[in-house]
Amino acid sequence: MHAANELGRVGLSFDFVQGVDQNSAEIDRAYSRLLNWTLHKRSLTRGEISVYLGHRKIWQEVMRKGMDFALVFEDDFKIRNDEQFIQAINDAISNRGIWSIVKFFDFNHKKVVETIKIGATHLVGYKYPASGAVAYLINRQAAQSLLRRRHLFRPIDEDFSHPWEFAIRVWSTSPNLVDEVSLQLGGSILESERSDLRSKRIVVRSVWGNFLQARKFLRSLWYRRARAANAPETVKTQAAADDPANL
Repeated sequence: MHAANELGRVGLSFDFVQGVDQNSAEIDRAYSRLLNWTLHKRSLTRGEISVYLGHRKIWQEVMRKGMDFALVFEDDFKIRNDEQFIQAINDAISNRGIWSIVKFFDFNHKKVVETIKIGATHLVGYKYPASGAVAYLINRQAAQSLLRRRHLFRPIDEDFSHPWEFAIRVWSTSPNLVDEVSLQLGGSILESERSDLRSKRIVVRSVWGNFLQARKFLRSLWYRRARAANAPETVKTQAAADDPANL
């Protein structure tokens, strides 16, 4: 009801996509514990896998219907400013050549390394995309690339923050144009599951996680430099220290 009210208020037509139940055998088939131990700092909860599979169902609809792009929401979003949000959607659609994904919400913003203005909307590129998949635009090519991953081993937003693995370009609006309001809607089941995992933290995995984080930083740096070398003239790259969004 909350999601329907939000989208109805701004005049967007929409379809609900039924997610994947946490007790579904599909979760066990999709999740690779080996890849998770090798390439992620902690195990995933069944809820996180369920959420990821829900997003994949939407991307599959994009492919099945031959859509050029889709606007995707989790059910705990809230639009901050209706006019700015609709403007940002229209600006992104009018400039489809520069993005694979445009995120309208981020947790824990990272260091800003690129900025661009399209129409009235400011987009930023972080050293690697921040957490959160509450609301985003995704094009067909990105959906197809993400769907090529046969087994899941990270949360969805962590895969977004490894764009080099999918050859995708992820931008975020600055500031956030959408909020995550799960607490106002009764709380997050995912967060309680994550808390249980944190209480069972394994030291070896924490140490390995530090190595993975360093590797991620280096891969991100390489990817940004390779991308900058081929960037169109409309993209303005600047030092993060010069960007007010980084304060």
